[in-house]
This record gives sequence, C-alpha cells and structure tokens, in this order.
Amino acid sequence: MVTGRLVVNNTRLNVPDYVFGEGYALKPLPDVVRFIAEHGHLPGVPTARDVTTQGLDLAQMQMVHLEKIEELTLHSIGQHKTITAQGARIERLEELIEDMRATR
Repeated sequence: MVTGRLVVNNTRLNVPDYVFGEGYALKPLPDVVRFIAEHGHLPGVPTARDVTTQGLDLAQMQMVHLEKIEELTLHSIGQHKTITAQGARIERLEELIEDMRATR
C-alpha cells in the first residue's frame, strides 16, 4: 500500500464553497426533475457521451460531485425546516382539536 499525496496535472480547483454563499441560485427540485427528464443527467454534470468523446478530468469531476453534495445538503436542510414547521403546526392543530372536544 502506498500512502501520500496525489497530484494530477497540477490542476487548480475551484472548491464549490460558493454554493453556501448568499447569491447562489440553488435550483428548486422541480426544476432539477424537469432538467433530468429533458436531458437525462444532472445539471452541471457531463453526459456519458461527453465523457466518452472528451474524456474526464477526475479532479474536476470530484469538484462537481462536491458541488452536488453541497446542493443536496441545502435541499435537505430546507426539507428539515419544512418538516419541523409542519410538525409544530400539526401539534398545534391537534391541541386545538382536543380543546374543541373538551368543550363539547
């Protein structure tokens, strides 16, 4: 086993921390679904045909993967907030129902 650093073509990478910046336009999931239906791949990810004809820069692809992971994390956070808010609302509604039942 060999351990250590791997440098490929001295590639400079743009680490996608910009995904967490205020100005980043995170695609709503319905837009992503539409894009996939129309194009057969994720936005920003090369197609199989592109990879076959143009090759693949592994370091750059790692950054694309990281960007998609960060986007998924933002979507998950948004879904968590929605679920938490819905849970609180359901709890309030259940309390109201119990109060209505008690006053009958």
